[in-house]
Amino acid sequence: MLRKSLYRSPAIIGIVIAMFLWLLVPEKALAAPTGSLVGFIYGNDMKTPVEQAVVKIRNLDNGQEYVSTPTDANGAYKLENVKEGRYILGITAPDGDFNFPYIMAIKGGEIGKLSLTVQSGNVSSPAQEVKGAEKEKVSFFRTPAGVAILMVATSLALYGTFKLLEGEEEASPSKR
Repeated sequence: MLRKSLYRSPAIIGIVIAMFLWLLVPEKALAAPTGSLVGFIYGNDMKTPVEQAVVKIRNLDNGQEYVSTPTDANGAYKLENVKEGRYILGITAPDGDFNFPYIMAIKGGEIGKLSLTVQSGNVSSPAQEVKGAEKEKVSFFRTPAGVAILMVATSLALYGTFKLLEGEEEASPSKR
């Protein structure tokens, strides 16, 4: 009797099914998605590769760090199996330590490509120069007042168009 009720127990059946599925599902499917980061490190002239530089990234959520192997003669680095998340980046080069001033995101299953230039005082992307002291000039139409003026002008234009079209009626020979 005990044996018969034990085999019909929903809890036991659930455990057996869960264990069976656990054996079938690959371990990588249960792990957090990982991505990679690759690129090159260049010197002050933005052309000369930097050898023996180490790229380090730190997760902003949990503080976990990932470290690349030293760069080769071409200045190439590679970080693999990086968990998905938001990171800050730093470089340890023979000339010193450099911090990257931006936050970057690593997505699972993707390879991010980031080449950097190491310059005394800062780190910058070759495609974009970093100017710390200068404040970016914002267009008037991106300020709250500019947006409000654009909205009012658009509303007035639409209202005027609507009123012009509202007054036009088809001329009918029966209406006189």
